[in-house]
Amino acid sequence: MSTRIRMGAALAAGLALAASPALAHDPWEFASGGDDSNTSRLSIGTGSVQVHDLDQTGTGNDVDWIGVPTLARHSYEARVSNTGVNFDFGACPGCAQLERVSSAGAILTEDIATVNEGTGITLEPYDRSIRWIASSNTLSEFVRVTGGQGVTEDANHVYTLRFWDTTYSIPRWNNSGAQSTVILVTNLTQAAVTVTIHFYSSTGALLTSNTVSVAQNGLSVLNTSSLAPLAGQSGHAHVVHTAGYGGLTGKAVSLEPTTGFTFDTAMTPIEQ
Repeated sequence: MSTRIRMGAALAAGLALAASPALAHDPWEFASGGDDSNTSRLSIGTGSVQVHDLDQTGTGNDVDWIGVPTLARHSYEARVSNTGVNFDFGACPGCAQLERVSSAGAILTEDIATVNEGTGITLEPYDRSIRWIASSNTLSEFVRVTGGQGVTEDANHVYTLRFWDTTYSIPRWNNSGAQSTVILVTNLTQAAVTVTIHFYSSTGALLTSNTVSVAQNGLSVLNTSSLAPLAGQSGHAHVVHTAGYGGLTGKAVSLEPTTGFTFDTAMTPIEQ
């Protein structure tokens, strides 16, 4: 190919690029389908970390759609941090937004501050978290991050997205024979949270569920022998909640009245 032909091809390619809408420059923009709409094929797995930007070069506000696959009766947290972007602290609709949305864009869960929910005068409220309990298996829900209004964001406006399955496991509870089990759950967070314990048989059948609200720094004590479906039963349990990753501690204590022995079983998070 002659030099003139090569130069012509390069010029044509450059003109074609110039005529196309400019997109933000983080690598996720160039995944199959991009990440700018509900046609995004980008997803994040539990325990994973992604770094995005809100560069709006050549367009209006950048909008990132990241799929969050979930399992029924599990709980999750998506958290944005490591950012200089001014996210909505609860009273700033023009600030950048973090939301959990359906494929149609309907808001399913609003975000909260990781610490110090407040006025935005301090920096802490800009680190944001979405915490929810999944009601079904789904591949069609997203974390949506929208750039702020009134500011031109560029490739330096970055944020880190983390995603966790926050479900805890209790490997053993027992209400058969002479034993009975008490479950203790402590809330380590700054606000009241919802906690649901799903009780399963050893074969995986759901026997019953129990939901409580646990106050900030509060303790919930559940005597499982008070739940009629668990009489004479044993098995394991899953604990789901809105406390976020690491937001709870707890254990199951099985009591043996005839001997006075107790058997502790720690509530453990899913390794990710």
